[in-house]
Amino acid sequence: MKVLIAILTGLAILLAAALLPLPIRPYLDFQVLYHADLGLMRGISLYDHAGQVDMIAQLAHVSPEQVFVLPFPYPPWYALSTLWLALLPIDAAARVWFGLNLLMLVLAMWLLIGGRVSARRLPTYCLAILWVPVLGSLFVGQYVFPVLLGAALMAYALRNSRVILTGCAAALLTFKPHLGGLILVTALVYLWLRRDRFGRGAATAMLAAGAFLFAIGFLASPAWPLDYFHSLTGFKDVSQCHQCVSPSMALAGLAGGGLDQAVWISALLAILAVAWWVRNWRKITADADRLVTVGILSTFLVSPYLQNYDYLLLLVPFLVLSREAQGLDWIRIAAAFVVPLLGLAVLSPAGNAWLVLSAVILFFYGARRFAAPSEQRAVS
Repeated sequence: MKVLIAILTGLAILLAAALLPLPIRPYLDFQVLYHADLGLMRGISLYDHAGQVDMIAQLAHVSPEQVFVLPFPYPPWYALSTLWLALLPIDAAARVWFGLNLLMLVLAMWLLIGGRVSARRLPTYCLAILWVPVLGSLFVGQYVFPVLLGAALMAYALRNSRVILTGCAAALLTFKPHLGGLILVTALVYLWLRRDRFGRGAATAMLAAGAFLFAIGFLASPAWPLDYFHSLTGFKDVSQCHQCVSPSMALAGLAGGGLDQAVWISALLAILAVAWWVRNWRKITADADRLVTVGILSTFLVSPYLQNYDYLLLLVPFLVLSREAQGLDWIRIAAAFVVPLLGLAVLSPAGNAWLVLSAVILFFYGARRFAAPSEQRAVS
C-alpha cells in the first residue's frame, strides 16, 4: 500500500508540473536531452548532431547557422529512458523534467536518512535542498539527479542486502559515467571480496544491468560505442572545459595550464587516493554509506572534468557526515555548505570555483573521520 501511495503521489506531482505555469525555461540545459529524444522519434541517430541542428532549424523556421545546441554527451540509455518526454511540447516537457528531478532528489534524501526524519536533523535536510548546486540544477534541467538517486540507492541496497536494488542503482550510476564510475568499481570490488551469497548475487545483478544497458544502446545508435566516444571528444572540443570546476583544474590554472595539465595532476591525485583506499579499505567498507560517500568524495578529488552542477552529488557526504556530526564537526560541515554561497555572493558566477573548497573540506573531514578508530569516532 505504501508503494502504491508513493507511486500515485509521484504521478500527481508530475501531472501538476506539466499543467501548472511554473517559471521553468525550456531552452537551457534541458533542451539537449529534449532535442536528442525528439530526433530519435524522427529517425535521427542519437549522436547525429548535424541532423539535430537541421531538425531544430526546420521546426523554428530559421537557418541551421542560427541554431546552437550542444551535442548529446551521455550514454544512449539516458535518451531511451526519457524518450517519452518528446511526446510533450518542450515547455510542458521541461516542467515535467523539473518535477521528475525533484522527485529523484526527495527519494535520494529519503534513502540516505533511512526513511526517518528526526527533529534534530530536520534543519540539515532543509538546508541541503537549498544548496546552490541543487537549486541551479533543478531550474536549468540538468541531468545529474539520476546519478544522485543511484548513489543513494546503492548505499541503501548494500546496507539492506537488496540484490535487485543494487542492480538498479548500478544502472542509474551509469547515466553519467564520469561521476558514477568510481562508485560502481568500488562497489563491485567490495561485493567480490565479500565472497558470500549477497555479494555474488548483487555483483551478478550489477553486471546483468550493464549488459542490458549495453544491448539496448544499439536501439538508439547502431554503432553507439564509437558514436558515444566521438560525441564525448566533440563535446570536449566545444566546451574546452572553460567552465570546469575541479581541484586539478584549479591547480593547473594557478600554474597557467589547462585541461591537458589537469589530467596529469588528476593522475597524481588518483594514485594518492588509491593508496589511501588500500590502507583504509576495511574501515571504509565497514559501512555502506561510508563506502558510497568516500567513492563520491574521491571522484571529486581526482576527476578533472567537473561542472558546478555535478557538485549536487556532495549532498550524499553532506547528509552522511552530518548524521554523525558532534561538537566542532558542525563547523567543518557548515563551512563546506557556506563557502560556495559566499563565493557566489562576492564573486558572482566566478564564485563557482569555491565549490572545490567544499569538496576538499568534506574529503579531508570524511577521510579523517572514516579512518579513525571506532572509539575515536565515538568520542570526537
